[in-house]
Amino acid sequence: MKQYPRPILVKLRVAWDKRIILSNSRSLKQFRQGEVFIAPDEPLEVRRAKTLDRLKSSGVKAGKSATVTDGVLVIDGVEVFSLSNGFIHRNDGV
Repeated sequence: MKQYPRPILVKLRVAWDKRIILSNSRSLKQFRQGEVFIAPDEPLEVRRAKTLDRLKSSGVKAGKSATVTDGVLVIDGVEVFSLSNGFIHRNDGV
């Protein structure tokens, strides 16, 4: 199983520090062929919207039927992801 690096969350007390770090993050491209990057955290709603889009496009590329209705992603008739609750875990064997 391939292991991926885990993100490190850094909390800063001053917003100005965040601006300085993010503005200088482009200099990290020179460090180990782009293995290190800095990105600002996004609100939960934005992260879930990106996840929903990614899952939908993956399903379509795999030749499956993927639709979004009222913020719920359904792939081949199975509810997979919801914008309000995230991943939907079913306990009925599906």
